[in-house]
Amino acid sequence: MASPVLLLLGVPESGTSALADALVRAGAALAGPPAGDPAGVSQHALAACGMRWDSLAPMPAKLAKSPGLDAARAAMDVFLERLPADTPLLIAEPLATRSVALWRERLEETNRPFATLLWLAHPGRTAAALARRRQFAPEKSLALWLAHLVEFEQATRGTSRTIVAEDVFLDDPAGGLKRIAQATRFPPAAQAAKAPAVATQAASPPPVLGLGSGLDGVLDQGYRKLASTVSGELKRTVDALAAAARAAMQSAIPPWLAQEIEADRARMQTLVDMAAGHAARADRTQRDLAAAPRDARALAAQVEAMRDEQAREREALTAQLESLRGEQASERARLTDELANTRAELARITAALAEAPKSEALMRAELTQSQRDLNDERASIAKLTEALETARREADGHQIRFDSARHHLERFALEIEEARAALAAREDYSAKLASEVDGLRVLEADLKRERDTLRRERDDAVRTLERTKREHEKTSVERESTLLRATAELEAAVEERDKRIVAVSEEADRMADAITEAAVRSAGLEEQLEMRTADLAALQIRFDDVVTRLRALESKSLVRAARWLGGDKPAREGSAG
Repeated sequence: MASPVLLLLGVPESGTSALADALVRAGAALAGPPAGDPAGVSQHALAACGMRWDSLAPMPAKLAKSPGLDAARAAMDVFLERLPADTPLLIAEPLATRSVALWRERLEETNRPFATLLWLAHPGRTAAALARRRQFAPEKSLALWLAHLVEFEQATRGTSRTIVAEDVFLDDPAGGLKRIAQATRFPPAAQAAKAPAVATQAASPPPVLGLGSGLDGVLDQGYRKLASTVSGELKRTVDALAAAARAAMQSAIPPWLAQEIEADRARMQTLVDMAAGHAARADRTQRDLAAAPRDARALAAQVEAMRDEQAREREALTAQLESLRGEQASERARLTDELANTRAELARITAALAEAPKSEALMRAELTQSQRDLNDERASIAKLTEALETARREADGHQIRFDSARHHLERFALEIEEARAALAAREDYSAKLASEVDGLRVLEADLKRERDTLRRERDDAVRTLERTKREHEKTSVERESTLLRATAELEAAVEERDKRIVAVSEEADRMADAITEAAVRSAGLEEQLEMRTADLAALQIRFDDVVTRLRALESKSLVRAARWLGGDKPAREGSAG
């Protein structure tokens, strides 16, 4: 019996390598060179469907069954045939999540037992990773997280499957591997669960996105529920999460992302219509050609020539369409990268502007706390020190001044403690204590002067912050105008590409109509040939009949003429000869 296969899926940049490394150490063979690159195979399948892994438009069901995916199916079959059949196999490829239905189809054809596993990182950490490495907006990252989850659940129904949450696996790796072994029956997972305990590591707290739509909060609750969901309850849990997030998702999607989704959906629908039209025309042409007579050599040669011409024209059109599709994809990718960079720059500027009032409020609160601490010398020295330490960490520009103030306050506290100890131990040092009190008063005056200096510096920082805010607002306006111009140019380029594609499609339809008309003419010629052949046969029969009658009439006429000349009466035909 062939060894089992485990398909490890997830959102790109979500950290699936942690689980893959644990399974490989337990004896699983990781699919890859020299058999092939699973990422390349998945990208080939997505490109054949006209999709990208970060497209939020779902793949139409008709497109998944179209003959245009035969090349992608063949590539998957070649990849799977080159993999070892006697070792438990691990295919760890996040890009395969969007084409998991196609992977499932090809794996079922190999008759190898297989299971699917979805590595689920926290949506907040996934959004942060995609923003850091690919400059994705938080709304798009969260929508991709939910799309990967829903497509995995729908495409893997009826198979051995499970979900592993990142937080649960990092807190208890052995328990997570045991759960995988129970759900998927994958031997390396069971072996890894029995291995010596691995040191647990706490997952980093997810960043707070703070979206006004509440989408991040809904997905956070769904993630925590999915972390403890068993395989049998997966469908109900995912459906409930999708229904709960629908309203928040609709309000969270910005206009530019909605336009991108609509453009992807329209492009894939166009591909579906084109594939259906080509398939219908091919079937009609094949039926027409199958009805042609095989004994008419000239007509068969003509039909064969027309078929070859049709194949060449189809190949030329296909090459032209592929070229246009590639140019459109490269142009769209370039414009998408430019828009992503512009959006990332706007996001950074917005974040900086949003942090400025918070920093200002923190500085004001800290200065207010410092003033209250200075009013009460003995009771507030420790609080003033902590406030100055906090101010030093949050405002590096005031590091030297806060360190100096802390040094003075610590020395002041030390002097006060020494004065208390001296007063409790010896009463005769009252004169010395009085002199120390005078010194402390001088130090207090110095601290007040330094407090006034800090207030002046705070006012200067506020003025600088306001000036910076005005400059940032001006920069934001300029970048918004640049973004609008780039968007207009992109729409014009896309419209021009669409016109060219429509023109090519119309030309292809005209050529297909010409081929159909030629097939109809071929059928008419065949019918005329059959009619002419039947007419010739009828004429031949009539000719033979006429010849027979002429011969009979000729013999009868000679006999009658001889008897007439002899004077006899014409005899009856029955007594002749």
